[in-house]
Amino acid sequence: MIEVKYYSKEFERAHIKFAQKYWTKKRRFTPEYIYWKFRGIQSQTLKSFLLAFDGDEVVGQIGLVPSQVVLGKKNYEAQWACDLMVDNDYRGKGVAEKLYDFAHENKPITLGSDPSPAAEKSMVRRGYVSLKGPRKFVFPFNIGEILKLKGINNRFMNMIPNPFLAFLFLLKKTNYTLIDKGEYAQLNNITFSKELQCKYDEVFYNWRFSEFKPYYKGIECYKKDTFNFFSGYFVNGIYFLTDYKVSNLSAFLRMTSFIYFKHRKFNIQRIKFISMNFRINSILPFIGFIRFRTITKIILFTKSIILREEVKNRKFYYTLYDSDENI
Repeated sequence: MIEVKYYSKEFERAHIKFAQKYWTKKRRFTPEYIYWKFRGIQSQTLKSFLLAFDGDEVVGQIGLVPSQVVLGKKNYEAQWACDLMVDNDYRGKGVAEKLYDFAHENKPITLGSDPSPAAEKSMVRRGYVSLKGPRKFVFPFNIGEILKLKGINNRFMNMIPNPFLAFLFLLKKTNYTLIDKGEYAQLNNITFSKELQCKYDEVFYNWRFSEFKPYYKGIECYKKDTFNFFSGYFVNGIYFLTDYKVSNLSAFLRMTSFIYFKHRKFNIQRIKFISMNFRINSILPFIGFIRFRTITKIILFTKSIILREEVKNRKFYYTLYDSDENI
């Protein structure tokens, strides 16, 4: 009989035995990292990381990153579901469903991002609401980066610059100032919006934006003025623009230029970001930015019938620091 339990020190060894079969990165089964990622306290019961057991053996897991969602002027406790894994011998036997059902008792709202089309249909049948989020974009600094998106690595094309780099050279002297996460939090303060979005408090910023040992390098914040600021991080030639606010298209290109020249000596290859600025989104494909065809989807589960009806047909303001990408 399958039983779902919260992760704790008692189950660390059993989880390591399970996770080593499916995760190549050691951090995925390192207790220190698990407690950090799911915002728990070391060695205490971790209610945001669930394990499915068959007897004493772990046969499945799911992570639930704690969060808050703002709808109008109301805040709701929420969680982002991620890191779902089920033992090969137990797939198709309802283990994932038991993990999700247990998770739904944790918080009023459970969220997920970018499910596969098949998974999205299945989740909608089970009571999830599918919401539209931002557009995905990449700005490749050489032609080869465009081919890499299709799985092709061509050395010759990697040496040919994107001709639209000329725009960034014209704006080369744009200056942004490095600021701390406290000042960024003040700039990024959420006001009333018709969209759903996550609410970020001091504890969130201290967790998500700060470096954590060798596992995570943190997020840097920059400001030009109170209307133009952004956050992001640089990993393996890619700059992940986690979120931004700009006053117009010209300001967006100035921000992109600043990012490029700051990281040029480190061989930056592309900028990756998602954007809810629909006016800018419509122009970027004409000036060298690659826009992905599919819109980011956010799936939301709540047992509240009233809340479920209220969120229908709304958009979700989603950022790369809501995602667990690269952590």
